[in-house]
Amino acid sequence: MDQAGPSRRAVLVGAGLLAVSACSSGTEPEPPKPDPDLPIRALAADGVRGLVEMYAAVIRAHPDLRAELAPLAAETAAHLSALEPPVTGPTASLGASTSPGATSSTPVAVPATAPAARSALVSAERHEAELRVTQLASASSALARVLAAIGASEATHATLLRAGSR
Repeated sequence: MDQAGPSRRAVLVGAGLLAVSACSSGTEPEPPKPDPDLPIRALAADGVRGLVEMYAAVIRAHPDLRAELAPLAAETAAHLSALEPPVTGPTASLGASTSPGATSSTPVAVPATAPAARSALVSAERHEAELRVTQLASASSALARVLAAIGASEATHATLLRAGSR
């Protein structure tokens, strides 16, 4: 029996070879691009971690402020989870930030009096709120919304703390 074309086996072998050669043609798939928001997230998270540490230090040094500061400290700690990168891509966790201030090796200096400690928290919250505004310019729209909400919370904390000192 004379065949007019290649056998079925020859076609399958040829298709297999073509598929293998396409996979190993030397063109590597492009690696996923890093999240451009990651440095901004890490910087914001470092600032929030500093506030969390400061609240903890003030509460330890001035236990009489615990009732007032605990809710603000809890809200500040919650900001860290809001700053975690979305899990949709291969990004590093902020828990292992590589920026120099990511982990505090120096204990937070707490003023000797409760009013002075509260005033130091006001200054720190204001400073961080101002940083959030500057971080908005280079953030994606999704991260900008998160940063704006965190900054608004920080500004509110400063106002509440200042009002509590009167």
